[in-house]
Amino acid sequence: MHYSAIHEVSREIPPGIIEKYGDSALFTAYGCVLLECETGKGYTYRALNLKTGRSAVIHRRTTPLMISGVAAMAERIRLSPVAGKGKYEIDMPPGENLLRESLSDIQNHIFEAILPEYGYGIREKQMELAAHILEAIGHRTISLSEAEVGIGKTHAYLIAAALAKRGRVNDFWLRGYYPDQSYAASAYMPVVISTASIALQNAIVKDYIPEISRILMAHGIIKTPLSCVLRKGREHYVCEKNLWAYYCDADEATQRLLAPLFKRTASIDLADAEGLTPYIKRRIGVSGRCGEHCPYYDDCRYLRHLRNAQSGEHDFQVCNHNYFLADVIRRSKGQIPLIPHYQAVIIDEAHKFLQAARQMYGVEFGSLAIPRVVEDIGCFTFQKGVSGAMVRELAGKLMGQNRRLFQLLLDNIPPDSLEEETERYKTVMDKTAARHLRNIRNIGGELSELLSEQMLLLRYRGRCSQIRFELSLIREQAGVLEKYDELVYWLEKPEERYPAETDKAIETMLCAIPKQLSDMLYTDLWSSGIPVVLTSGTLSAAGSFEHIKNKMGLDRVRSLMETSKPSPFCHRENVVLYISETVPFPNSHDNEYITAVAEEAGRLIQASHGHAALLFTSYKAMDQVFTLLERQSLGFPLFRLDRGGINAIARFRKSGNGVLFASGALWEGIDLPGDVLSLLIIVKLPFAVPDPVSEYEQTLYPSMEQYKNSVLVPEMIIKLKQGFGRLIRRETDTGVVALLDCRVREDGPYRTRVLQALPNCRVTSDLEDVETFIQSKKGQDYFV
Repeated sequence: MHYSAIHEVSREIPPGIIEKYGDSALFTAYGCVLLECETGKGYTYRALNLKTGRSAVIHRRTTPLMISGVAAMAERIRLSPVAGKGKYEIDMPPGENLLRESLSDIQNHIFEAILPEYGYGIREKQMELAAHILEAIGHRTISLSEAEVGIGKTHAYLIAAALAKRGRVNDFWLRGYYPDQSYAASAYMPVVISTASIALQNAIVKDYIPEISRILMAHGIIKTPLSCVLRKGREHYVCEKNLWAYYCDADEATQRLLAPLFKRTASIDLADAEGLTPYIKRRIGVSGRCGEHCPYYDDCRYLRHLRNAQSGEHDFQVCNHNYFLADVIRRSKGQIPLIPHYQAVIIDEAHKFLQAARQMYGVEFGSLAIPRVVEDIGCFTFQKGVSGAMVRELAGKLMGQNRRLFQLLLDNIPPDSLEEETERYKTVMDKTAARHLRNIRNIGGELSELLSEQMLLLRYRGRCSQIRFELSLIREQAGVLEKYDELVYWLEKPEERYPAETDKAIETMLCAIPKQLSDMLYTDLWSSGIPVVLTSGTLSAAGSFEHIKNKMGLDRVRSLMETSKPSPFCHRENVVLYISETVPFPNSHDNEYITAVAEEAGRLIQASHGHAALLFTSYKAMDQVFTLLERQSLGFPLFRLDRGGINAIARFRKSGNGVLFASGALWEGIDLPGDVLSLLIIVKLPFAVPDPVSEYEQTLYPSMEQYKNSVLVPEMIIKLKQGFGRLIRRETDTGVVALLDCRVREDGPYRTRVLQALPNCRVTSDLEDVETFIQSKKGQDYFV
């Protein structure tokens, strides 16, 4: 039985039909009226399309239709050749569209009547969020849509976007938006879904969209399945040419690892390849430009994947923020876009979008980029009679300029900044640094021109093409960095960015972002006229979006829409907020402070019987407290989450009642539902450490006080909300959040702003309240 058929049945029959057919007209469904005709031997049932006048006999029976058979008859109408559009069907042909009011009614029907059949509860805030997103797309505007944990925002924006796309809500307007697009192609523009994490992208592509598609198909909302494609940069895919070139020179063990990739049915996504090191993936990935000169061009699996991704058959293009921004930047330069022309954009995990924009509009120039190229050049064997002396001489000069540049920048780091726990180290760019960069650009150009595939033995020619492409990137980066007056720049040290096992472990990065980044985002993206929805669980600071608007150039958008949906979880019943009155002012250099933190944390851990995590803003403070608590022998296993590590989280989960010490990663994006995390200790308010970016931002404000209130405090509040959100991940979760920062105690300067920003909880400074709460909320197994 087709689930939606009974919902299509209506007793409202047009007056003209009643006049003509009388009682023979039984009901309407799928744009048709069902006519009953008694033949003497039985009954014939005919569906008459009310719009076209076409009719077809759909059933014969010996007895008249009873109420119990109405749903089955409606299903026969749906399957008949004369069936029209269903009451809730949204698929519209090119040139026609559904009104926003109709789509809104259909969307409410999905959330209220259909999703509950599949175990989804009716969530009022989720429906409000979906309605807001549908309205934002329909009005072709920008929306800031904050949705805290438990709202179900992914279903909300996917269903709203699917309705807007299939219902062609902006069809007429979109027809003239892209001048280079054909009229036919404009009818099939996708919606872009951009997220920060590959985990969410995979979930959207493999779980969310297929499930939503099946549900909507089963209920007659859509006629054809929703289609989506995951987009990644070309370096994430196997290159046939590079694969063969590397395979030929590899040892037997490596060849065994590579062999499965040659199967025509094998995935070319390097994320699916097992056992390959980052270095091997870099060597066999797509690099440079693919062209007809490539011997594998006609049968290239990557180009076949690209043609499918670029086709108009997909409703959704799913990618990360960097890939989407790369497309935005290419469009701004008049270059061929990476993504097909799109009609709307959903930016999930939008609190990470600014970080991605800084990466994509900025420059990252690594100290090992040139040495890696030079090392590969040194392995080349030249054709007989060809001298490689000039090539090696230029490569040596390039190495020398690179070495002198980074030595100068390291020498220019102020000594006091080396003692700070920051990822961005201040340095000084001057005319000498600019000269080194100019020399790198010029020498790199000469080297690229001198290198010729004809100079090399056949097996090195594929790598030669890749090296010339890498040299072009190095030259481009150096050219940007030469204009250092227009940039905010800094150094990043390897231990701050990369796990020790990667080949970038000893690399220093020279990074820079344009000072006018917010202007660029407004010009290239927000002012384009394409509707964009930015959504996340943490976008506002105490209900205000001013901070994110100022940072990302959204303050210039005239018709900006905003909404904030609080978590439906009952924090008042399920969470106690403990605020310490004993820990002194935060200072990781003060032994008295570190000791006080350890003692207070130890008392809290005993009160909660383990099941705890301590969130730090400093790895140094984390190490010191960990050492002190390790000596106390608390009776619970202790785990330390170091930079780049993830194994500690798995061990913590498995322990059941352990204590996890963390900084960095645990502030957001890690899910620990259930009793395993029942006490979250936030050691210090997460104010950002001063760095070159914040120093520049401060110059844009008339006073430090105004900068603090406009930037520093809102950023702290947003990160605090992210940290707080680690505790309650499901409706049934219960636990305690403890703040040890004295600036939140009774007379603290940030108490009011912090309490206004966090969910409504019971607040206490009494450890007995913590122990009583845990005893009352947890089952017997918790204490075993």
